[in-house]
Amino acid sequence: MQISIFLGLLFWNLAQLLPKKLILFLGRSVCVGLLAFFVLCSVRKQTNNGAIMSLKTASANPDSQALADLRVRIDRLDAALHDLLLERADVIDQIRKLKSKQVLCLRPGREAQILRTLTARPQGKLPEGLVVRLWREMISAFTQQEAPFKVAVTTPAKGEHLWDLARDYFGAFTPLIEAPSAREAVKLAQAEKAVLALVPFPQDGEKDSWWSLLAGDKKNTLSICAAVPFETLKVGRGNARHAVPGGLVLGPLYPELTGDDRSFLALHCAHVPESEMKRLLGKAGYKLLQLLSHTTGRGESAPTLFLAEVEGYIGRADTRLSRLRAMLGSRLQHLTPMGGYPAPLKSGRR
Repeated sequence: MQISIFLGLLFWNLAQLLPKKLILFLGRSVCVGLLAFFVLCSVRKQTNNGAIMSLKTASANPDSQALADLRVRIDRLDAALHDLLLERADVIDQIRKLKSKQVLCLRPGREAQILRTLTARPQGKLPEGLVVRLWREMISAFTQQEAPFKVAVTTPAKGEHLWDLARDYFGAFTPLIEAPSAREAVKLAQAEKAVLALVPFPQDGEKDSWWSLLAGDKKNTLSICAAVPFETLKVGRGNARHAVPGGLVLGPLYPELTGDDRSFLALHCAHVPESEMKRLLGKAGYKLLQLLSHTTGRGESAPTLFLAEVEGYIGRADTRLSRLRAMLGSRLQHLTPMGGYPAPLKSGRR
């Protein structure tokens, strides 16, 4: 207040001595200066009050600051994860260039080993199934980047299907083709309209089995190379609706040895009862898990087509095959290793 009176008296005295135009100029300047002075004082007061209020709020609710700090850490971790994904994409691109002449880049055995290694590590507070789901999505997306492929999926008009299991396993980016039956899915892959086919596990007593198409293919264009799902979750943990318990992936590649595998053999024989086939498979050194059969003609002397699922890996040059051929002799018309799959992970914490 005293400053305002002093400035007013000073201005009045100057007005008696100075010309009128100069007085108007000085008056405007003083007014502007005073206005700026009072505005700055007001802003400074509000800033100080705001800082005091922030301090009061932080002291009254310390958790809010802790949450803010944790969210900053999450943002940093997200950025680091994104950087690692970019680096992984660069490595995949280098691999693609080295394999430029290779049309098919699928390696289910290698994928299984990656997931087994990751899930064998301590999982901490990670939700069950998260690691496999994230890596399945990532592996499939990067494989599509290397060499695009389509999958023919068994999706009958009624009943159980494999569509949701296929989407979980092959990810959101893989093109899927609907096939009304398992045999149609196999035919689409054989005709190269799809690279892979996803079919149900073979069942005893089924008519028009898909596996007879593979057993009758002398060129061995398709083999069983994987099983879905790779991790069997508890009921209600997966996304599959109206789905069969699992399926087999067929493709133009033979599976790799992973250390924990299941394999299939197709045998076309004459005059070999099922009980004798089980005995001979065991004698040859195979641990039988399942044996399916159906006749391929009419009459008691009609040949029988067997499908044996065994524990372990069977390569195309497996020495036990020659042992089995020798024991069956002339009764064996055709013997074909039909591939296999890496054994899936079991549900629950490891």
